[in-house]
Amino acid sequence: MASVICRARRASWWLGCVVVVAAIGVQEVAAQESLAPGATSRLRAADKKAAALLEAGKARSATFRLLTDAIEQSDLVVYVEARQLTLPGQLQFVSATPGGRYLRVSVRLMGVDNELLPWLAHELWHAVEIAGAPEVRDRASLLRFYEQIGGGFRSGGTVEMETVKAQETQATVLNELRTGGLRAALR
Repeated sequence: MASVICRARRASWWLGCVVVVAAIGVQEVAAQESLAPGATSRLRAADKKAAALLEAGKARSATFRLLTDAIEQSDLVVYVEARQLTLPGQLQFVSATPGGRYLRVSVRLMGVDNELLPWLAHELWHAVEIAGAPEVRDRASLLRFYEQIGGGFRSGGTVEMETVKAQETQATVLNELRTGGLRAALR
């Protein structure tokens, strides 16, 4: 009798797992279908300001294009949004599924493109770092990862992370924006 109950519980457990996995798959397909045509991109704008920043970054900076290309080749899906923030930018680990890992990159809503694009590039560099670390599957493993490669520390209820390479990427994109504008003015 006990083995029959155990088998029934195991069958129920497996059935529950199948239902959860199917539901996640349906949600992913529905989310992709709700996007604009051709929007199967792994880098997704959550609002008009974010879409404009992504387009401007790709148009004006070779480094920015390299970042977006690296994300497109990864298992990440990165949602980019512009919103009210006290910090210029931030990255959050959202979730991991069998189909990929999901991040949210936020940049400050207020500001001009030449200020916001380098910060967005900075945050996208963090996404590229995470793309190269398949062991990062949740917030705890994200913190461990940044403690190893740069600086990961707790600040109040949030986790702050930083790497020299993200700061260098930000400076490079800022320089590309400045020199691109200079070249256009000299024509």
